[in-house]
Amino acid sequence: MKILALSTTSSSGSIAIYNDDHISYINYLDIKITHSERLLPQIDAGLKNSKIEVSDIDLVVIANGPGSFTGVRIGLATAKGICMAHNIPLLPINTLELLANNIAPSNRNILALIDARMNEVYAALYSADLEILIHGTNAKPADIFKLIKDPVIVVGDGGKVFKKDIAESGIDHIFCMEHQNVPLASTLISIALKSKIPDYDFDNISELEPYYLRKSQAELVRDEKIKK
Repeated sequence: MKILALSTTSSSGSIAIYNDDHISYINYLDIKITHSERLLPQIDAGLKNSKIEVSDIDLVVIANGPGSFTGVRIGLATAKGICMAHNIPLLPINTLELLANNIAPSNRNILALIDARMNEVYAALYSADLEILIHGTNAKPADIFKLIKDPVIVVGDGGKVFKKDIAESGIDHIFCMEHQNVPLASTLISIALKSKIPDYDFDNISELEPYYLRKSQAELVRDEKIKK
C-alpha cells in the first residue's frame, strides 16, 4: 500500500507518504506563502524522496475541513486532480477527527477545537476511544463549553485561542502537548490504515465537497445584502 496524505486546512500545511510498510516522507511548513505555491512542489519532493511515481499511489487521503476556506479548497482540488487523472481512490477525513486521533486513545473525552475566527470555533467531542459524542459544529465557544459534562483533553488551535474562556467555563480540562495541536498529514495515514479503503469512483470524487461547517465570509456578506 502506497498512500499520499495532504493536510492544508490551516495556515501551515503538510504532506506525508506511506510506502509499503512505513512512512517514508513527512513535510510540514508554516511559512508565509500560499498552499497553491508550495503544495505541488512538496508532493513532487515527497515522491522523489520515496522513489515512487504518482501513478504508484494506491490511495490519497485528504483533510477535508473545517479550517481555512482557501486551504481546504486548494487541498481538495489538488487531491481530486491527482485521483481523477490516475484512477486513485480518495478518502476524506474531517480535521476535527484528525486532531482527535493525535491524542487517542486517551483517559478523558477529547474536545477538538479549531479557531473559526469571528469569536467562534469549529468543535467536536469524542470519547476516549473516538466514539463521536458531539458531531462537528460551528458555534460560540460558550455554547460548546456548556455541553461538556465530563473531563476532557483539549486539542487544536482553538484551545490556545480560547484558553481563558475554557478556564472561566469551569469544565474539567487539560490541554494536549503543543505538537499535538497540528493537523499533520502523517496522522491521516494512521487513520487511513485502520479505515476501509474506498473503491475508485469518478463521480463520487468529482462531487465531493469540502466539510466547511459554515458559509464563507463572502457568502455571509452576500446573504446579508440579500436580506436588506
